[in-house]
Amino acid sequence: MLSGTLVVDLSRHLPGPLAGRLLADLGARVVKVEEPSRGDPVREAPPRRNGQSGLATLLLSGIESVALDLKEPGGQEVLGRLLERADVLLESFRPGTLARLGFPPNLLRERHPRLIVCSVTGWGQSGPYASRAGHDLTYQAVAGSLAPTAAMPSVQVADLVGAWSATSAILAALVERQRTGRGRHIDAALLDAGIHANLVSWAVESGGPKGVGESLPLTGALPCYRLYRTADDRLLALGALEPHFWTRLCEAVDRREFRHRQYSDSPTVHRKVEALVRSRTLSDWMAIFAKEDIPAEPVLSAAEARSHPQVKERGMLSEAGDRIGYPALVDGVRPRAGAHFPALGEHTDAWLDELGVPKGKGIGRRFSWKRLLRRVLELGG
Repeated sequence: MLSGTLVVDLSRHLPGPLAGRLLADLGARVVKVEEPSRGDPVREAPPRRNGQSGLATLLLSGIESVALDLKEPGGQEVLGRLLERADVLLESFRPGTLARLGFPPNLLRERHPRLIVCSVTGWGQSGPYASRAGHDLTYQAVAGSLAPTAAMPSVQVADLVGAWSATSAILAALVERQRTGRGRHIDAALLDAGIHANLVSWAVESGGPKGVGESLPLTGALPCYRLYRTADDRLLALGALEPHFWTRLCEAVDRREFRHRQYSDSPTVHRKVEALVRSRTLSDWMAIFAKEDIPAEPVLSAAEARSHPQVKERGMLSEAGDRIGYPALVDGVRPRAGAHFPALGEHTDAWLDELGVPKGKGIGRRFSWKRLLRRVLELGG
């Protein structure tokens, strides 16, 4: 659907590269500009299999890699030529870094009026925290999304929602440009994404402020919507949020006294429901839930999820789990970028040829362990 769209991606780590990968899944040609010596640090993220990072394989497959030293004039010149052809520039530097590299927003707008620039940062382009260091955990902490459970999150919510919000804004800007011919600058902050992902908590706050560690309706405060341990020590996710589901459950296990306690905040009620769930095995419970059509499922590991029949039917993951598709079907087909994983700088020479630039220009000296070892030995001698 995005065939003919060229995206130049300067971003690193998770959110920016994920946005680039989503655009590639939708058909865009994504050129990832990487620092020549090491490239995107995501390439070294553990675990590694067959010499490749599992995370990098998921994010960079189907992407083209060009190695440029953007601190050098040659690298900046090549990037400028790339931007002459680009539809989208995706970057994740701290505010002001792109300007220091010779590409301030006003100059980009002047030279490339059709270019859509998306800046993915932790705290945004403005405010007292704009230049502050951060990671997903700290953005979620400030956004309030960690407060109800006061525990480490299992998913990088700010990073992932940030990638999706950046992608949707880019797509909207591409649609608008068809009418106006003008690009846009998108300020995509991961803090903003974390706040948006915390939407239900903001709704609950309208009834009064909540403290850190205080469970909310959808984070364990309700006996009908919680995780429970079964007799065989499996973890069960019960989602009987609507009264008819809860009533069916109470009647199926002959515990009608619980029918009007599904939203109770009483610790006693919670303990009694915990004991009830502990009285049967997971398979016993799943038989009851299937018969009564009650929303409840076992908590699966990633390996178990990969082999789940519904997950396999949807075709999101490759058999080995090292490839992931776009999370929606379009006309029954799942958009998916190519499977080839690019070596660092693999497409540099091809792009230099295409841009009419002499080979080697702008890449600086690539990192070499042999060169480093030789220099150490020379100094040691």
